[in-house]
Amino acid sequence: MFASFALWGNTNPGEYDWTVSSSEYSEDQDAITDALSSADALTGAGVVGSRTTKSFIHSMFYIYEHENTDLVANIATAANIQTFCEIESKLTLLDGYPEYCALTPGTSDCADIDLSYPLLYYGVDHDWSCPLLDQSDIDTKTTEMIDALSTDIGELQYGFFFDKDVETNGFPSKVRSMVQLGAPLEGFETESDDITAQARLYEGFIGTWEDVVLPYMGMTHGQTASAFAQAHVKNGINVRYWGFDLQNIEFLRVVQTDMFFSIFSLIFVFIWIWIHLGSGFLASISMLQIVASLPLGAAIYKGVFQIPFFDTLHTLVIFLVLGVGADDCFVLVDGWKQTAELVLRKDGQSYEDYLCDRMTVAYGRTAQAVFNTSFTTAMAFVATAISPIMPISTFGIYAALCIVINYVMVITLTPCAVLVYEVYIQKWRGCPCPCNDKRKTEEEIKNPVKEIGGGTGERGGIVERFFDNCYIPLFAGGKAEAQEAGEGRAPGRGKAFAVASILFCCAWGVFAGSMAFKLTPPTEQERWFKGSHMFTGILDDNQKLFLGGVDDQYVKMIFAYGIEGIDRDKNPSGEKFNIYKPNDNRGTAVFNSNFDITNAQTQADILAGCQLIRNKVCNAKACAGGKLTRTGGVTCFLEEFDTWLGGLSLTRAGLSADDMKTKLIEFRDGEKPASDPIAGSWEEVIGLVDGEIKFVTIPAVSSMQTLKPVDQKEEVREVVDTLLTEMDTGNEATGKVITEAGIAWTWMITERGLVNGLFTGFAICFPVAFLVLIVATKNVAVSTYAIAAIIQIVASVMGIVQSIGYDLGVAESIAGIIVIGFSVDYVVHLAHMYMEGFEEGKVTSVDRFKYACTHMGSTVVAGAITTGGSGSFMFFCQLTFFFKMALLIVLTILFSLFYALFFFMPMLLLIGPDTTFGNLDTLFGKGKATAVTKPSFEERD
Repeated sequence: MFASFALWGNTNPGEYDWTVSSSEYSEDQDAITDALSSADALTGAGVVGSRTTKSFIHSMFYIYEHENTDLVANIATAANIQTFCEIESKLTLLDGYPEYCALTPGTSDCADIDLSYPLLYYGVDHDWSCPLLDQSDIDTKTTEMIDALSTDIGELQYGFFFDKDVETNGFPSKVRSMVQLGAPLEGFETESDDITAQARLYEGFIGTWEDVVLPYMGMTHGQTASAFAQAHVKNGINVRYWGFDLQNIEFLRVVQTDMFFSIFSLIFVFIWIWIHLGSGFLASISMLQIVASLPLGAAIYKGVFQIPFFDTLHTLVIFLVLGVGADDCFVLVDGWKQTAELVLRKDGQSYEDYLCDRMTVAYGRTAQAVFNTSFTTAMAFVATAISPIMPISTFGIYAALCIVINYVMVITLTPCAVLVYEVYIQKWRGCPCPCNDKRKTEEEIKNPVKEIGGGTGERGGIVERFFDNCYIPLFAGGKAEAQEAGEGRAPGRGKAFAVASILFCCAWGVFAGSMAFKLTPPTEQERWFKGSHMFTGILDDNQKLFLGGVDDQYVKMIFAYGIEGIDRDKNPSGEKFNIYKPNDNRGTAVFNSNFDITNAQTQADILAGCQLIRNKVCNAKACAGGKLTRTGGVTCFLEEFDTWLGGLSLTRAGLSADDMKTKLIEFRDGEKPASDPIAGSWEEVIGLVDGEIKFVTIPAVSSMQTLKPVDQKEEVREVVDTLLTEMDTGNEATGKVITEAGIAWTWMITERGLVNGLFTGFAICFPVAFLVLIVATKNVAVSTYAIAAIIQIVASVMGIVQSIGYDLGVAESIAGIIVIGFSVDYVVHLAHMYMEGFEEGKVTSVDRFKYACTHMGSTVVAGAITTGGSGSFMFFCQLTFFFKMALLIVLTILFSLFYALFFFMPMLLLIGPDTTFGNLDTLFGKGKATAVTKPSFEERD
């Protein structure tokens, strides 16, 4: 275990971890990205310097509201604007800001911040001293901007800053700013060049901003709560800030804080195991084997399977293993205790031989029962391993390995620990000290039945008393009804209660199932933080609360000619693409050898393509204005090339092929796009590779804002697919057109894959669970009741998920498979014990019902408390992912226990089987439907 810790540890998260690399959209994106990065550098006036681009990704949003966020009142007061200015100055006056700000091209000076609301009043060249302005000047400027919103130009200029009701109210009640940092950083060619490395640098800078702004706001990060988990109020203004870099920092910080609660899970499980087993020694060994499975699983996962990827998601396995591992230990130790009654010590038999006989019985029962549940749980995780989403796939592999290792531990280490405890440690009831006067007597050592197993009479535990005094009498009758029950029938009152219990469970299962079928992919962005967190819903508010947005808030698309696709096996490093290292060696673009930009028909096709993109109608919900692209959002290099040629008194038609190529390269190196005459360039639009024009692109800003839900993105993508078909002219020199849109299309595949993976997992897990039940019980009837219970458990959990407003997001999709794995355990244990009852001479369904409840009831309840208790500590986590997992695990345990006791067991009580009805041997003519009393251990020996 300690040696295995050498392979423990998370990998650094990367941009492509959650993308499905095998999807068409991912391959097109990688092909275009690699083609752009392989383009020759500019040599003329068109060269773009470091940090001359104002980055949307590396920026800071500010939303300003009144402290009472429901208040509708003028926020544009002198005092408030001064506060806005002071808040933003904490970023712009940082010592390191000149190293990260956007630069004015050709200088080393920070460029003007043109999206800062307070600078609308102070002026873009303000030094951030933030004096108190005159209110009349502010009112005049505010009125001027609101009046301008009635024109298209005015809305484009000022719509970003104001809330949607500003014209109706005549004043702004909410405003926002955005301070954009510069890209690419020094030493990087473009903003997309080594994204991960650049992100680390930006995050380091934002970390220093936190150190300044939090004290200013009177906030600090706590041990169990982030400073951003509460409102930030200054001078009556509630401010929210957000940026991708800030969110990444916060996410990693919150994960580390949330994992702190795993310590409490460990403590809780240890205490409960100690209480249930009655031994600190056995509890310690049990915890050792549970904890050991994590690094041992990692050693096999990384060392044998050669999977290097290990994410925060994988740490969730500790909560799963705690419950499963404790349950396995309970089965063995409880079985061992029960052998004190089942196995009698023969005359003259040595103590060691007697212990061996007892362990033989306990071990045989445990090896089979725990194998059944461990195999089913492991297969549930294996079902996630087939997911095309790599983090989920590897999570399933790692979780399955840990479950298997737990099983190996419980049939190797735990039996040894039980015997060591029995022979050596239990001699002392107090501390394990030979001088303790509470040592067991010699007689008690030789005859251990009184100490372990309970002997005869009423059992003393709370759970045991519940089964003996409440549950069993309620369903199967008490002493007054012994005669009727002894005839093999449940008493009338018990039968009525069993029927009512079954009907209630079925009615709830149908109702919950109808709700579960309404589950859909997320209709809004996944919310990673709880409702009180500043970041929760801020992206939606940025899109919904304000009049307009800058181009960077809309999805940018690239339509590329001359690129065939991507060769994943061809990389500059010489290594092939490894799905477990998704951010390395993603392949090399394959160019269309027939593409010819000097071909007149190709040029006509490209010009026609520009018009098709501009004019494409889009009636999808996410498209604003009824068009696929924003007004002025299409950059067509051939149109601007024609204008440039006109200035030289030339035309494309009058150029030879060689002259056309020469002029295009000259235009590429020396000119700027009209849409971005300062920081823009033609470097990635006219794809010159090794001196040859291998590809060209048409950049376009879509009318769909970023981070829309999957169903809306799918509608837009259908429009794009139709457009690509229209742009395919069949001309060999033009070739096909491919497109990419950043994470818009690739994440859409991930979101859809989560849902598909869930139902694929169901298709695998349910048949596997039924097969395990058949093998475990060797009885079709019992297996049918059990699988019916499992289906209703899953329906109940997923129905509750839908009823409280959750969608099939990341947590729900993963947990859906976990639900199946956990829901099998209790019915399998009870079914196994019910079938074993016949071998022990329990002939009727009532007797077998009592036998199963007596010998396994407390074990399944103890396992439920352990699993549910360990998972419940995630309720205190700040990430909604962990909170949802806690909810789903606890719901699964509650419904699993409920259906095991109030559906499955009543079904066995009412319908049976009695004797060997439904047994496989009987069905295939190999068995006899007669009562068989199992011989004593001595007779078998």
